[in-house]
Formats: sequence, structure tokens, C-alpha cells
Amino acid sequence: MSLKWAINGVLDDIYFYAVGIPRTLFTWKPDSNLSILNFFETNVKKYPNELAFIFKDESITWLEADKKVSQYGAFLQAQGIEKGDCFALLMDNCPDFLMLLLAAHRIGAIAALINTTVTGEGLKHVVTIVDAKAAILGASHLEKFKASMPETELDALKLYLVNDSQKVPEGYVDINEASKDSKNVQAFPLQIKDIGMYIYTSGTTGLPKAALITNGRAVKTSFAGQFFGFRAKQKDILYLTLPLYHATGLLWSWAGCLRAGATTVIKERFSASEFWPDVRKHKVTMFGYVGELCRYLMNVPPNEEDKNHQLRVISGNGLRPDIWEKFQSRFNIPKIRELYGATEGVGALVNTHGRPGMVGHYMRGSLVVKCDQESGEPIKNADGFCESVEVGETGLFISELSKLATFEGYLDKQASNKKIMTDVMEEGDRWFNSGDLLTRHENNWLSFADRVGDTYRWKSENVSTMEVAAIINKYAEVLDSNVYGVEVKSAEGKAGMALLNVTDDFDFDVFSDHISKNLNAFQLPYFLRTTEVMKTTGTFKHQKEDLKKQGFDPALIEDKLYFYQKGNYVEINQDLYERIQSGEERF
Repeated sequence: MSLKWAINGVLDDIYFYAVGIPRTLFTWKPDSNLSILNFFETNVKKYPNELAFIFKDESITWLEADKKVSQYGAFLQAQGIEKGDCFALLMDNCPDFLMLLLAAHRIGAIAALINTTVTGEGLKHVVTIVDAKAAILGASHLEKFKASMPETELDALKLYLVNDSQKVPEGYVDINEASKDSKNVQAFPLQIKDIGMYIYTSGTTGLPKAALITNGRAVKTSFAGQFFGFRAKQKDILYLTLPLYHATGLLWSWAGCLRAGATTVIKERFSASEFWPDVRKHKVTMFGYVGELCRYLMNVPPNEEDKNHQLRVISGNGLRPDIWEKFQSRFNIPKIRELYGATEGVGALVNTHGRPGMVGHYMRGSLVVKCDQESGEPIKNADGFCESVEVGETGLFISELSKLATFEGYLDKQASNKKIMTDVMEEGDRWFNSGDLLTRHENNWLSFADRVGDTYRWKSENVSTMEVAAIINKYAEVLDSNVYGVEVKSAEGKAGMALLNVTDDFDFDVFSDHISKNLNAFQLPYFLRTTEVMKTTGTFKHQKEDLKKQGFDPALIEDKLYFYQKGNYVEINQDLYERIQSGEERF
């Protein structure tokens, strides 16, 4: 087995350089006129009457999509949107989203892709930091948008709407109606170095940051999605249920398959109950995933139709080891290609061989270095430099910056500078700090361990929230868990706490036995909080910062809270809370 994975790693390296070097030397030059719009326009010429999009009961050919892109572009130009101007795009998944993005490319504008779950101060922030001249909204997001934006800023924006689950109300411009007679779009050739769009970080720690997505980054991500993720062909059909405002859905999945001219079946938003019927109905051959999406599909009761599909490959990120093989076996998935990377990151990894639990292996320019696993601070040797971790060790994943491996960063230059490390392995070098902890395995394979800050220290030991969650999730009546550390006034470090979504059959006594047998004492979740709805981002990432602040105080929390006391969980009331904080109640 070890030899097999070693050979696969070498084959990956050969394939990577064979397909990547010619493009690096001859195609991806900074002044090259290249963007994902080029792939779209190639499909229009080669496959004009083939299907580009399927959405609900609507089918759109490449030629029809191209006409719509030009109409949108001409209309926006007539409204004063010029080359280099930005407009915000706040819409659920639909073909209009993609055609408006392509229209922005055609006229040289920049689309800011707004997370549909953001509201209030966060929504105001993401629109204002990009200096948007206009906003195009799905009608169902109008009231939220109006409530979030100050009146003066709202008045300064050109506002256009599209029908979604709601109709465009009277008094507002329906951009589809308004643009249907628009003609004579003036196209601007895009260079690979130009900013093509803004994609925002998830905002799990503070307000979202706008990552600068150059055309080069979009093209390279689509290249990796095609050649290392899906290896799509023109006759393939992609099922897209991931949000289009995020890089995994937009660039890795859709743009990766766009390169091949594949058809995309677009779903407004993820639905576990409708997922497999859609896959069967449209004869889907590929879909993009994030790990929690797969977990939600596993939570649907098994049925005889589970393996009735035409899928040949799925690709995405975050598929955890505790469900990988179960998911692949239950649904008979031929190939799983796991990605590791970040929207703004440098040095993505791909596990093209389907080794369960792995995100790929060391590539040139990547390192996992020794660090304090709670703070993420690198540990320097006597010479003042970092050291690579050994096999079996966990550390901080970093990627070397060079002319070929660049970090475009965020609109916020200060935030960008915080992601760059210098003098890491030698004087004068520069590295991108991923903020992620990875574990090194034999033959230089890597697995994701945790995000810096999610790991916490208890009883003088480092605790990985992901590792604890994997054990908790193996208990059949746990549908999902979110593990984090909370401060206790009477104790050093942080005690483990888990937010659980459970079935009606959940049994605390049996669960207590499960965790005591499978977790070390320092890993135990001493506090439990049960909820009917897990708080997640639009890409199913768990929200933790608010949970950490609330801790286990029953005065702040409506959910039921429990404390691990002498081998069993007991409900926390105000008296028990105070005894724990004072140290009267021992761990």
C-alpha cells in the first residue's frame, strides 16, 4: 500500500508538470489576453446549439447565453458602468448570475459576488468596501438589502433586480426586461493580470474580506478543476448546487467544466431531499461538493435508489475521513478527487487518486512547518528559521511566493500583509501563510488537521476540533457536530464544547459511553449544547466565534446545555454554572 501511494505521488508530479509547464511558459503571461470568458466564447463557436445551462424547466444553449451576455453588457454600459467599475451581484444560483458575470468580463467591469447569507452591517460592509456603482439583486433579497444599507448609500447605487422565488416589485427595474432590446455592446479585451471579480472570505472570524481574483487566478483555478478535479468532456453534465459566490462552486466546478463545454444543471440552493432525484433526472455525471454537503446526504435515510445514477466523478473539498469511505460505498461513487486550497490562497493540493482522508501530497513550493498549534505561530530553530515537520507530525501549511506563485491578496492591504511570512527557510524568502494545520504522512501525503484557532489547549495537550468532531459524528444519532474550546474561569486553557444536532433517539448515557471509549480524557467535550439548526455559512462552514463568546452560560443561551459530570451529562442550570466557574465543580 505504501509503495502504491508513493508511485501515485510521482505520477501526479509528472502529470502536473506535463500539463502545467507549457501553459506557464507560453499562455499564462501577465499581458496575455485571457479570461474565463474566452472558454465561454469558444463553446459558443464550437457548440452553439448544445446546452450550456439547465435551470428548473429552462434550457439555454451556448448561443442563447451569448446573446444574453451581450444584452446585459450593452445595458450596463448604457447605464454608465465603464471598464474598471464594480457592481455587486447578490443572487441565488441561476443562469442569470453566470451570464451577468460574463457580461462584466465582456465590458471590462468587475463583479463583486455577495454571499446571500450576509445581512445587516456585514452586507453594508461588503458592498461599500468595493465602491460598487450598482447592485443587481434577486428580488427575494431586496428588503434585506434595503434594511442593511444607509439611505444615502442606497440612493447613490443603481439598483436592478431579477425574478427569483419572488417577482420584481413595481417601481424597480427588472434587468431582464430592461435589457432585452439592448444592442451594440463594446467589448474590452481582458488581460490575465486584470482584476476579474471580487470573492469574499467566509467571515467566520470578523467581517468578510474581498479577495482580489485576477483573470489569471480564475483561469488557473479552472485549469486545476478541469485537469485535476473533473477531467470533464463536452458530453458531461455537471450538477451545481454549491453557491456561485464561492470559488469551489464557481471556479473549481463550473469554470473547470466550462473549459470542456460541459452542460451545467444549476440548483438555486442545496436540498438533500431533491439532490439524488435531480441527479437521476438530468443524467448527471459530475458534481462539486464541500464536505458538509456529503454529510447531509448521508443523513438522509438509505433507500434502494441510492446507487441508481450515472455519476463518474465528484470533486471538492472538506470530505472528512469519518464519512469518506461510507459515502463512497453507499452511493457507489467511482472517483472522488479532493481539493485543498483557499479562494485567495497560494499552493493548492489535489488528491487525484482517491486516497481516503488525504488532500494530496507535497508539491514543489509547499511546506508544513512546526508551529504552536493553538496560535499558529511558527517555531524557529536556533538559527532563526522554520523547520519542516516529520512524518506523523502536524504543522502550519505554507506556500513559497515567486513570480509564478503570486498572492494577489485582498482589497485591504493590511490584511494582505498579515498573510505573508518572510525569512522562513532562508533570509529574504517570502511565503503565504494558509492559517491551516496539515498532518504529514508517509511518502509526503498530507491530510487536513484543523484551522489555526480551532485547535485549543486543555490539560497541557493540543486538541484538534476536527479530530474530536470525527469521533462524535460516528455516534449514529448525531447528525452533525461543531466542536470548539471555551474558557472556564477556574481552569487553565479551554475546555471542549460541542454543539450537536441530534435525532429523536439520541441517548446521553450511550453517547457518554461512546466518547469515553473513543476519546482521551483531555479530548472529551465537557460541555454539550443541542440545537435543531446548525449555524453555518453559505458554504456549510461552521460558525464558531459567537459560540465561543457565549460559552456555556445558560443566561445567554436558549439551547439546552449539559456538563460531563462523573461519566454522564447533566443539564446546566445557573447554580451549576457558577460552581463550574468558581472551581467548586471539578473536571
